[in-house]
Amino acid sequence: MRGEVLAALLGLFVALAAGVEDLSLKDFDFAQFSGIWYEIAFAPNLEPQGSPRTKKMGAVMVEQEGPHLALASVSDHVSRCVKEKSQAVKGDAPRKFKLPMESGGKEVTVVATDCKTYAIMNVVFRKGGKAHSVLKLYSRMVEHNEKATDRFLVKALEHGLSAVGVQLLSKDLTCVNLLP
Repeated sequence: MRGEVLAALLGLFVALAAGVEDLSLKDFDFAQFSGIWYEIAFAPNLEPQGSPRTKKMGAVMVEQEGPHLALASVSDHVSRCVKEKSQAVKGDAPRKFKLPMESGGKEVTVVATDCKTYAIMNVVFRKGGKAHSVLKLYSRMVEHNEKATDRFLVKALEHGLSAVGVQLLSKDLTCVNLLP
């Protein structure tokens, strides 16, 4: 009985928190979202290929340029840092944007954020003719935020991803330091 009451309270808390979060996403403002974000963790829906390796932390600088977003990012790809600059177009909802590319592009949705400490984004792209997604956790600080990481795990499960597939990135700033 006690476990059922605790489970009901936890469910109520999660529902209330999700309701508050959804309200803030309806009023999403890219100006508040602009600035530097450090990639802390990710959870892909792709099958793992080979043995997983620890990836270095990445970062993205988001700036508003008129109706578009200018993105400068660095990330760890196959043991080397990759810098990219791209321009994103705002999508069909206040918290969505698209990155047009020759390969079909990417659609990014801000799933959860408080714009001050963390952001959870779902990145959808095409590979082999199929749509794939990667849920990513970003932070304004290099340090891991336990509350944001817990929220990320909940969102990963809501998106049908396995908690086992969640990968925390190492605090190696080699790539991050390449961001202008």
